[in-house]
Amino acid sequence: MIACDFFTKTVFTLSGPRTVYALIFIHLGNRRVYCSAPTYAPDSAWVTQQARNTLMWCANQGIAPGFLIRDADTKFSASFDTVWASQRARVIQIPHRVPDANAFAESFIATIKRECLDFFVCFSRSQLDYILRTWVRHYNTERPHRGRGIGNNVLQVDFRPARDGPIRQRRQLGGIITSYTRDAA
Repeated sequence: MIACDFFTKTVFTLSGPRTVYALIFIHLGNRRVYCSAPTYAPDSAWVTQQARNTLMWCANQGIAPGFLIRDADTKFSASFDTVWASQRARVIQIPHRVPDANAFAESFIATIKRECLDFFVCFSRSQLDYILRTWVRHYNTERPHRGRGIGNNVLQVDFRPARDGPIRQRRQLGGIITSYTRDAA
């Protein structure tokens, strides 16, 4: 199962503040996320292309989606649903005004806003794209996820930390993402 939803961020440009849209897809089995490049105008062609991009991402991840959960947003066109149907994925539209029915996508959007985007004032779409790509890469590969049997690649059972050697700090996005490692002896 994959859930998807849009979220927005205000970008301050020379012509004034503009709303930028991004579309996220989260695989419910392993909590991995695909985030689209942000756009000022999410028309039908753009949304349909994001469906194709997500299916390519799914193929690279070894995910065969059987279901797609989405809301009733008018930005999801018939061609968007057709792309998913062509891969034998059933599109499930949640009822109107029931965001809890898409809880995984809503939870991820709240997380990315609370832990990352709320700390930034963006001045271009490319700056927002860089921030999103960096944070989603961290979310998918370094951040531990809660859940039973989700294939958590961060917390490994046979992992034995090195006890000697210098500790290295890696900071990204101005310190919003900070990770620590120690070289193996």
